[in-house]
Amino acid sequence: MQRIKPAWRTHWFRAKVLGHELLGADVLQLDLSPEKAWPQAIAGQHVLLTVEINGRLMTRPFSISSAPEQSCSQYPKKHVIRLTIKTHVEGAFTAKLLANIATGGYVNLSAPQGEFILSESVLTQPSTPLWFVAAGSGITPFMAMLNQLALLPHQPQHPIQLVYFAKAGEHLYVDELMALQQQLSQFQVQLLIRKNGHNLTDALSTCNVQSQVLICGPSQFKDDVDQQLDVMKHPKAQRQAEFFQAPTFAQTAAGEQHVHLSQRGQTSQLVLAAKDNLLSGLEQQGISANFGCRIGVCHQCQCVKKSGVVRNLRTGELSQPGEQLIQLCISQAVTPLELEL
Repeated sequence: MQRIKPAWRTHWFRAKVLGHELLGADVLQLDLSPEKAWPQAIAGQHVLLTVEINGRLMTRPFSISSAPEQSCSQYPKKHVIRLTIKTHVEGAFTAKLLANIATGGYVNLSAPQGEFILSESVLTQPSTPLWFVAAGSGITPFMAMLNQLALLPHQPQHPIQLVYFAKAGEHLYVDELMALQQQLSQFQVQLLIRKNGHNLTDALSTCNVQSQVLICGPSQFKDDVDQQLDVMKHPKAQRQAEFFQAPTFAQTAAGEQHVHLSQRGQTSQLVLAAKDNLLSGLEQQGISANFGCRIGVCHQCQCVKKSGVVRNLRTGELSQPGEQLIQLCISQAVTPLELEL
């Protein structure tokens, strides 16, 4: 099927692009309508979004920023999910995303993933204070959770605090947060800017040891929040975190990389020399793979990299860590890989 229609994926779902909106110079909101078979998400989960960019299928994870049952006045008869995407000028995916999607077109989605969700205890224990602590685009999973709480048949009785740091003028969904503050009587918002002197010590000063704290933002921000909560003797068992950071490229001491390989329904764990191209490395392990020219022209050795980073030996370019099509003969493992032949 992939030879006939390269964008086709097993275990993935098609989603129609209903519309998109720029929320600022570097933030894109994408409204998608998944096919009926797509499993229902839980607020706080993310999906892998796959888009064809310059002839390559590229995949990145993004949190869903709408509640599972949230209605949309623009598309009242459709199941709509909202992705809020921070773009980067030099990004291989986000910088080119807007030019490679069109309203009415289709993209691929994974099933919802992730355990960064509200626990049943938070929803059922009215005395447990709930704290959301976000920085920048880390607000996205909290928008889904807050909208979910607003849709509950009974008002939450526990205090809900949102501590949201961003640069001046870059807080997202401010109007929506103000509306949610009106809907949820226990909900309070702190929109904070470090350059204005706002800090975590003051922002978290009323957080007690019974509070459930959820943290989302860059890895350094998550570490700063943890450090402040440690000073306050807040128990780690009462915290959940989701954070983003640049990938690290680590090899084994022997200059090898581990490869998880799926081929015709069979899986195997391999260790390949990092200096070899993947096609040669697989052949040395007795693995047969399709190939043709062996110089990156014919694309007969194309396969799906499910995860990990490879180097293109023709250009020196490093791939992104998500799923994409690669050519075995001109790809070299930089990190542990998961491949599907």
